[in-house]
Amino acid sequence: MSRAAAFFATTALLASPLAAAEPSSADKETARNLMKEGDAKFATRDYAGALKAYQAAHAIMQVPSTGLPLAKAQIERGLLVEARDTLLQVSRHPKDDKEPAAFAKAREEAADLAQKLTPRIPSLLIVLDGASSDVATVAVDGASIPAAALSAPRKVNPGSHTITVSASGFHPASTTVNVKEGANEKVTLKLVPADGKTPPPALPTQAIQGGGKLRIESTAHEGNVFIDGKAVGATPLEVPVTAGVHDVEIQYPGGTNEKKQATVAAGKTERVEFRPSPMDEVARHRKGLHFGGSFSPGMAVYTEGGALMFGAAAGFVMNIGITPMFDFRTGGTLTVMHRFVEDPEYQVTQVSVVVPAMLRVNWSPWFSSAAGLSAGFVADLQQDPVLFGASVGPEWSLLSMCAGDRRQYEISFNQGLRFGHARNDFHQSVTFTYLSLD
Repeated sequence: MSRAAAFFATTALLASPLAAAEPSSADKETARNLMKEGDAKFATRDYAGALKAYQAAHAIMQVPSTGLPLAKAQIERGLLVEARDTLLQVSRHPKDDKEPAAFAKAREEAADLAQKLTPRIPSLLIVLDGASSDVATVAVDGASIPAAALSAPRKVNPGSHTITVSASGFHPASTTVNVKEGANEKVTLKLVPADGKTPPPALPTQAIQGGGKLRIESTAHEGNVFIDGKAVGATPLEVPVTAGVHDVEIQYPGGTNEKKQATVAAGKTERVEFRPSPMDEVARHRKGLHFGGSFSPGMAVYTEGGALMFGAAAGFVMNIGITPMFDFRTGGTLTVMHRFVEDPEYQVTQVSVVVPAMLRVNWSPWFSSAAGLSAGFVADLQQDPVLFGASVGPEWSLLSMCAGDRRQYEISFNQGLRFGHARNDFHQSVTFTYLSLD
């Protein structure tokens, strides 16, 4: 039975005297049209449009034959958590002896689909390092999580999620994690005390008898300290330890870390000083997802020869800070090039729209390089013929220079090749980029 036919059966049932909270005739007609609209959009894979139509229809009818299509659209949109909830509601919808056969069929299909969907839903286990969950406020994508629920994995939809944590007396911390279908991710957030003076946890007495102390300091910025693999607090701090050799590690909020070995004599205090990497301060701002814009004058030449073309490009930028040394850069770029020659026969305008995907290597706070691929569409506009088609090729930047307190301003010298249905070309540009950083 089609969804439209199932809907007519639904409205027939609701017209009976036994129906409770019966929708009006106008409501039924509106929902019927919404279901038809949703079916048409679902068939053309316009899942966003189908989801909107099904949501509106189900809000009116609240029956299995409207809930099941809604859940299927939610699945296609990656809303697995919401879809399973909808499917469970459908499978538990009260039965009635006079209900249409479509209801029973929808219940059975919803129960089966909910069971198959369960292992596809990923989860996040959030662990706090440096502060107790009782005093911290944790949120996933802006939604707060009760402290009592932090010890259990949290079901989430596949995709990117931003986790933030704040606590009185600590610097706020955040991270972005990309969770795949069916994965169980563990995320640890380290909290650094705001005053840098929170005392370390006390060690057992037998562990320090006949021992000494480690005094750990860090210039310019505090960091989290680990002694022999155990978190002991944030700098500056003094920790009682047993006499002998100890591994001391410091981790900074930007993601850099450093390790040293210290030998402690009985009854003595050994001082260990760390100096944060110059990359760490700027890396703190670049961690996670950020957006920006770019503009570039450029030139290009067809690989088959001919006069140079000149033009400009503009685009939006999406930057993902992975580590202090590596960023992933993508976005979209529109480029227009023109060959300026006197003979109109040889004049040509090239228009391209491409999506680059590049890995950037940050050699220092001020210099970086990048390499990757770009793919999209290119058109060579001529009187006859117009060459248009897909295009792909390598892109690279031998040198990028950054400025600003967070390296938010960039100027880079980019080159690339494009191959495809349009004429192959070699191009280079001077690109100005601004990133909106926290």
